[in-house]
Amino acid sequence: MRIINMIMGVVLALLGVFSIANAGLTFISMAFPIGVILTIIGITECISYRSRDEDEEDRHWVLIDGLTTFILGIVVLTGQLAADIAVPVIFGMWSMIAGIRYLVIITHVDIKEEKNLDFYWTVVVAVCNFVTGLYTFFNASLFNLSVLMMLGIIFVIQGINVIKVGFDTTYKKPDLIKTKEELLEEAERKAEEARREAKIAVKKARRAKRAIREVEEIKVTYDIFNEPVVPPEELLNKTLEEDGIEEETLPEEDK
Repeated sequence: MRIINMIMGVVLALLGVFSIANAGLTFISMAFPIGVILTIIGITECISYRSRDEDEEDRHWVLIDGLTTFILGIVVLTGQLAADIAVPVIFGMWSMIAGIRYLVIITHVDIKEEKNLDFYWTVVVAVCNFVTGLYTFFNASLFNLSVLMMLGIIFVIQGINVIKVGFDTTYKKPDLIKTKEELLEEAERKAEEARREAKIAVKKARRAKRAIREVEEIKVTYDIFNEPVVPPEELLNKTLEEDGIEEETLPEEDK
């Protein structure tokens, strides 16, 4: 699946280049190949998401991307995008959501420990997706690019995304044919992932304890300021009752 994903990413990028080179054509004339390619890419991403090495949350983002791409391909193939005015907006939303998705993934990365080439790649692709998708809503007011020109730019960027998905996809050899060294390496990798997850869990537990202490301090302050004020007469009577002295037995000057 790794090679297939990378090939499909290259195909999508080439489709973007072809769309840019033939920007004068209408979307209807290119709808069928666009729909077929998007549908196939969506299927391959949905199948290959289990082969990724990231944690469950990151893998599910790939599945969401695959489902979105597949649905968009089906919409194009069924002829639901017939108006050229709606096409840039739909594909712009697709690109912008992809950019937001990658930006969300970046927020879960420990920048101090994982700020590497892969991190910068994700940042650049996320920003390009978001800016390109956002631009489609203001195209008429700015450069007024043709429909296929905008789609070509979006396809090139999304093709890079698919190539990255294929690059991150690993081939999982069955345990029966794995060597002892491969099994040991896999166990060490899982142990490292467990340690990283435990580290994150410890940080979350510390933040939760800190939040509990803050709430308790706020509660004590709230109780102090909201303690009912007892009138002097009631306070005196309560004190006398606790001491077993009745008010009538007190001398007149003490009353």
